[in-house]
Amino acid sequence: MDKDKTAIALKNKENQEEFLPSYNDLDIQGMIYEIRGQQVMLDFDLAKLYGYEVKRLNEQVKRNKERFPEDFMFPLTQDEMLELSRSQFATSIQTFGIKGGRTYKINAFTEQGVYMLATVLKGEVAVHQSLMIMRTFKKMRHYINENRQLLGSTDLLNSLIQDNMKIKEEMYNGHKELKTEIDGIKENMVTKNDMKASMNKVLNSFIPKEELKQFVFKDSQPFEANVAYMDIYKEAKHSIYIVDDYINCHTLSLLSAKKKEVNVIVFSDNKGRGSGKLNQLEFDNFNREYPTLSIKKNNQRCHDRFIIIDYQTDTEKIYHCGASSKDAGKKVCCISLLSTSDIIYSIIDELLMHDDYIFE
Repeated sequence: MDKDKTAIALKNKENQEEFLPSYNDLDIQGMIYEIRGQQVMLDFDLAKLYGYEVKRLNEQVKRNKERFPEDFMFPLTQDEMLELSRSQFATSIQTFGIKGGRTYKINAFTEQGVYMLATVLKGEVAVHQSLMIMRTFKKMRHYINENRQLLGSTDLLNSLIQDNMKIKEEMYNGHKELKTEIDGIKENMVTKNDMKASMNKVLNSFIPKEELKQFVFKDSQPFEANVAYMDIYKEAKHSIYIVDDYINCHTLSLLSAKKKEVNVIVFSDNKGRGSGKLNQLEFDNFNREYPTLSIKKNNQRCHDRFIIIDYQTDTEKIYHCGASSKDAGKKVCCISLLSTSDIIYSIIDELLMHDDYIFE
């Protein structure tokens, strides 16, 4: 009887994989949107990738809602759904009030949310599709990093305004609301430029890497903070040591910017609750794709956070970090390059002697 049940389960699994559509990088890139200043994927696209019904996928998310904080997953507002439905890249989206549309909101998943979704859905199919998605996110993130000097430029903002004007003219045929909306965009541009002018220290720190000394971030600037951490990790030629008691999946996603041959050691007691702390599956998955990562206990030795690049080599740099990388940008924080590094050598040597961290 048990053999029969096993055979049926294997047959169901084969059928699921047989009818699961095949997707490549270009297909997945077309499913990645920028909403609220970050790259996300929508629940109905993920359902297709994972071979689930949308309703069933969201039920799994609801059952594990403690694993999906707002920076992992958020429901789109009606305005956001309407804006997406107007885009030539999202013609299949139907919104509230449109005949045949969904009766519940669309959920948007960030890169970390997609990763967490794979751990909730489980199964070989979910793991395989998740790896494809994460690689696509990595490629797009690399492109953005290489070309970020264009982000926020006047030319790009002017281009967006012109595109917006063209769309509005076609849809509303010169309606009076067009002028009001364009004026609103211009007003926001001034506000954004004023903010950037007041943060010259931040902007200047991103451009000439050889003069990099300090990053300062205002609250609600997680994207800028992420770029700063990835830039630091890219500098490493041999090793990266991180001293931080609070780590999770987002900590590892930032480390994916490192060079392949660079080894990473994290000194941490892995504090936090639920999705707020790193788990064994996330650790193993990262090591398979971006070797080699190890974690040693901090044993409550260090309160502050540090990043040590190429320890005791000619290219060594040591940064003091005001916030954990997983939380940087949520509140005002600072990353400073230490002018004298030998004062921390004895502490690092002691940490290297600590036992490996074992997941509970």
